[in-house]
Amino acid sequence: LMLERTDALVEGIVLIGKALAGKNGTRPVNLGIGIENNKPDAIATVRETIAAKGVNIEVFELRTKYPQGAEKMLIDAATGRQVPPGALPMEVGCVIQNVGTALAVRDAVLEGKVPTTAALTVSGLGIVEPKNLYVTIGTAIGDVIRYCGGAKPNARRVVVGGPMMGFAAYSLEAPVVKATSGILVLTDEELKAPPETACFNCGKCSQACPVNLLPGRLARLSELGRYEDARDLGIEVCMECGTCAFTCPASKPLV
Repeated sequence: LMLERTDALVEGIVLIGKALAGKNGTRPVNLGIGIENNKPDAIATVRETIAAKGVNIEVFELRTKYPQGAEKMLIDAATGRQVPPGALPMEVGCVIQNVGTALAVRDAVLEGKVPTTAALTVSGLGIVEPKNLYVTIGTAIGDVIRYCGGAKPNARRVVVGGPMMGFAAYSLEAPVVKATSGILVLTDEELKAPPETACFNCGKCSQACPVNLLPGRLARLSELGRYEDARDLGIEVCMECGTCAFTCPASKPLV
C-alpha cells in the first residue's frame, strides 16, 4: 500500500492531522510515519511524495524488530514516550493509525467511498503461488487460496493473520474481513516444533517480553487457576505477541 498508493496515503495522514488539530486548527499537531529500515523502497517513495506535496510529515526510519508495529512500541521508538499500562496513547499526546486506516480516511473524505477490499499477503510453503492481493471483503478464504493455485499436497494448516499472532482457520468458508492482513498455508516442515519440556527458569521469556512481564510466572499462575494473582502481575497488559513462546527453549505454549 505504501508503494502503490503513496499519494493517497500522504493525503490521508494530512486529513487525520486536520481532524486532530480541532475545528479551527488551533491545536498543534506533529505528523509522522514509521517505516522499518528493511523497506528502503517504501521509505524513499514516501519521502519523495511528501517533498513533492510540500507537506510537513516526518518519516521515522525504524529498526526492523518484532513487535515494532504495536502502537505502544511504535510510540516509544518514534517519540521516546512510554504509554503507562492500561492507558491509551492519547494520554501521552499521541494518536496511532495504520496505513490502511489512513487510506480509508482519505477515500471516505475525498471520494465518499467505504472500505470494500482488504490488502493481504498469501504465503507459506504450502501455497502454490504466493501473492499480494486486494480481496473483496466477504470472500471465502478457500476461494483466495484457489486463486493462488491452491494448496500443495503437504499443506497442513491455514492461518489467518501473521505467523506470530495469527489464528488457525476453523473453516475455509470463513470470510476475509477488513482486518485480514494475511493468509498462511503452512506445511509439516513449518509447523514442526520440539516437544514441550518442563520450565527450567532460564528467564529468556522475561528478557524477550516487549512489555516487561514475567510470562513464565503468568503461565504457571494461569495453569493453577490463580487468575487474580496473574492480574496483579500485569497479565492484562499482555498483547499476545507470541515472543515469549517463540523464545522459550522448553517449547512451552506460554501465550
